[in-house]
Amino acid sequence: MPIRSLLSETGFSSDQTEMIAKAFDEAWAEVQGGLSEPAMSSLVRTAVAKRIIEVAQRDGMTAERLRADAIAHMGTSNNSTPGGETANQIQGTHEI
Repeated sequence: MPIRSLLSETGFSSDQTEMIAKAFDEAWAEVQGGLSEPAMSSLVRTAVAKRIIEVAQRDGMTAERLRADAIAHMGTSNNSTPGGETANQIQGTHEI
C-alpha cells in the first residue's frame, strides 16, 4: 500500500499513522469504483495518499475529515494525479 511507504518518510506518531491509514482505506474504497484502468488507479491511489498525508499535518484532523477532504480534493481536481495531469488527460493518452 503506497500510504505506508509514504508515511515511513514522516514524523507522525503511531496514533496519527493509524488515523491516516484508516482515512486512506476509507477514501480509496470510495474513489476506486470510478476508475477502470489499472494504471490510472495506481496514479490516483498515490494522489489520495499524498493528499491525506499533507492535510494530516494540520491541527484537529480526524480520519473522517481526512477522508472527506481527500474525496473532495479528487472531485475538485478532476482526479488530478501527482504530476498534475487529470484523469481525462491521462486516459486520453492511453486510448488506441
